[in-house]
Amino acid sequence: MSHAAVRDQQKFILKAMPLFFVGMTLRPLTTSVGPVLPEIRAEYGLSATAASLLSTLPILMFGLGAMLIPRLLHRVTPDKAISAALITLAIGGSLRLVPSVLVLYLGTIVIGLGVAVGNVVPSVITRRDFPKSIGGVMGMIAGAISISAAAAALITYPLTEKIGSWRGALEVWAVLPLIAWLVWQFYRHKDTQDLPLNTPHNMKGLLRNKLAWALVFYFGFQSMNYHSMNAWLPTILRDSGTDPTIAGKQLALLVLLGFPTGLFVPPLAAKFKSQVFLCITFVIIFAVGLFGIYLFATTGWWPAGTWLWVTLLGIGLGSSFPLALTLVLLRSDNHETARDLGSFMQGGGYFISALGPLTLGLLKDITHSWSASFVALGLALVVQLISGIVISRPGIISETVSS
Repeated sequence: MSHAAVRDQQKFILKAMPLFFVGMTLRPLTTSVGPVLPEIRAEYGLSATAASLLSTLPILMFGLGAMLIPRLLHRVTPDKAISAALITLAIGGSLRLVPSVLVLYLGTIVIGLGVAVGNVVPSVITRRDFPKSIGGVMGMIAGAISISAAAAALITYPLTEKIGSWRGALEVWAVLPLIAWLVWQFYRHKDTQDLPLNTPHNMKGLLRNKLAWALVFYFGFQSMNYHSMNAWLPTILRDSGTDPTIAGKQLALLVLLGFPTGLFVPPLAAKFKSQVFLCITFVIIFAVGLFGIYLFATTGWWPAGTWLWVTLLGIGLGSSFPLALTLVLLRSDNHETARDLGSFMQGGGYFISALGPLTLGLLKDITHSWSASFVALGLALVVQLISGIVISRPGIISETVSS
């Protein structure tokens, strides 16, 4: 690579780096809950169903907030929307310091709304500011999400032991959005203007578009599996005899694997007109890992093998998420459609996703076993596969043309 090419790459990374910092804030406030969920349940006497709300509420807010993004961006510029989201995350995270279960749920809702903006708007900014480097920038954002999510899963339980309080451990992650906010104030792109997206949007056109619905279902069911594992994998492992610290490390491994896959998948997907092979491969990898964890949880088979199964889960989940984000941009005919399609996908998809942690908690309360929960995850994976094949085929989504 020539010196000029190296300099150009360095300039590109420097320009996109603030988006990386934004991505770093989008998961720790939620992934930090799973490792200490047994402690939270013990303090407040929560059933598995009630505890699942700590994972379900933010996902519902992801969906609700995503549906409101087009209206928000009519009034506020994308850059300012990111600033507001980061402050919202810091406030929501700090509310969890209050020793009240109601305030805990309130803080969880506020966090979900902040993440909702952070989930959608960076894609809009990427399409606006980096139209020729979509795969690279989305890879950076997806990688940041995975790194920070893994760090939260890995560190939160040891922090709880050291600090002596799960609240103090969770508060550590509320500081991160403030740091990102400071970095974001320096974000500029000389070739574009930060303006509200006040062009007309036609969500009704997307409602009539079969490809748009396939994207909603693909994103929704892959997200259902991700958030179900994020919320309950440590508890499943601990119920099966795994040490709490080891369970936290295994959850960290699962989400950390999203970093290399997040960097690798978007540029790879952008090279092909069809992403069907990638979609099928990622589903198969996840399915093998899920079956392995099922055998361990129900029979105790091969405890040491949980590291292998968690690795496969992480590769499958970590690849499907950035593929969904990239498909929004690859299938959109312009950045206004990308704005609305991203909102439509995440709005509907996260409502679907929210059923995952709640269903797993409910099934555990009813059956006193994890077997039924694994069946539910398997069914979700089938829907993910079918819808993924549909949206991974070549095609363009326009809000003015139904397909």
